Amino acid sequence: MCRACADFGFLTLQFDHSGCGDSPGEERLVTLTQRRDEVLSAAKALSDLEPELPLAYMGSSLGGAAVIAASAIRPPVCTIAWSAPTDMKALMEKISKQDPPPDLPLMVEDIPKHDLKGIIKKLPGLLFIHGQLDEVVPVDQTESGYECAPDPRAFLILTGADHQLSKPEDQRQATAHTLAWLEKFANNRKTGS
Repeated sequence: MCRACADFGFLTLQFDHSGCGDSPGEERLVTLTQRRDEVLSAAKALSDLEPELPLAYMGSSLGGAAVIAASAIRPPVCTIAWSAPTDMKALMEKISKQDPPPDLPLMVEDIPKHDLKGIIKKLPGLLFIHGQLDEVVPVDQTESGYECAPDPRAFLILTGADHQLSKPEDQRQATAHTLAWLEKFANNRKTGS
């Protein structure tokens, strides 16, 4: 997605949150607060480079929840959330029933600090993209988030898609919708609309 945004002419920054990919840290010690703060640090770095450019956030899964949380502190022109939970408490209850349950001690303590639905209610410019067969974050999480989001908003359910949107066609559709959404808001910002 980052490559597609750059090829389309957007200044982009892609990073792995702490404990993911090549970033240091333990994934088991992750919190939504930490992920939100990492998004805010990335946003500041981009804004410091190009202060006149419109800022948009995009994240997937827990990164999608993090960009929603960050939007409450430093509002972007738009936010894109792929396969993102909007009710962390319900998601944690669901995954705690797995055998074995995930070892996320700090996340359990951190969840009550974040009212994602409350943020979403005040967050225009939100695009949700979710796989119909998401095995990690149920699609009803996105449906309920979309229902409470103000306009402009959009919601794309990818029929037959999983959590990671692992099929090339699912990725193409998600990317096309994301680029169109970004272009709409970047152009509105440039023209003052």
